[in-house]
Amino acid sequence: MAEEELQKKALKALRLLLIETSSLPGLKGWELKKHLGKDYLEVIKVASIEADKLGMKIAIVPDDEAPKDFEKARFVLMTKEPLSEADYSRWLRIEEIASLAMILVEISLRGGSAPLDVIIRILTEKLPRWRVNQIISKLERLGYIKEENGVVFKDWRSKVEIDETGFIKDIILYRQDK
Repeated sequence: MAEEELQKKALKALRLLLIETSSLPGLKGWELKKHLGKDYLEVIKVASIEADKLGMKIAIVPDDEAPKDFEKARFVLMTKEPLSEADYSRWLRIEEIASLAMILVEISLRGGSAPLDVIIRILTEKLPRWRVNQIISKLERLGYIKEENGVVFKDWRSKVEIDETGFIKDIILYRQDK
């Protein structure tokens, strides 16, 4: 593919990723392939370079059933720098952020999933049951967690927005300071 054509497709890819077409941001790989052609992964590499110039990055969230299949993966345009507390406060309250942190720790400690009843028990030690139910529903709606058959998993937004290694490291360092 000619460099000029590749550049045009890369800019088109950025426009496609920027405009939300469903309740979830970004596009699946098969959608990008439909709009950009069979060489969409090459186009995404160039689009990533362009996004980097703008302080953005293209994150790839693998599909749970087919983690190596890029056509089923979700491609999301997001900021390169981590979101600050002020950014999160626009759509999450402090107790919701704290609850999310506790849920993610529990999921990580249990190897990627945690029973819903355990999550509820932990959160109700600090919050009323009705508020815990609200928070869990909101975190599901926003794509941070998903619940299937009484088991809670991280969802696409946690995978994209939260650096799990840094998160766990921060928790360990915080515990060592205490």
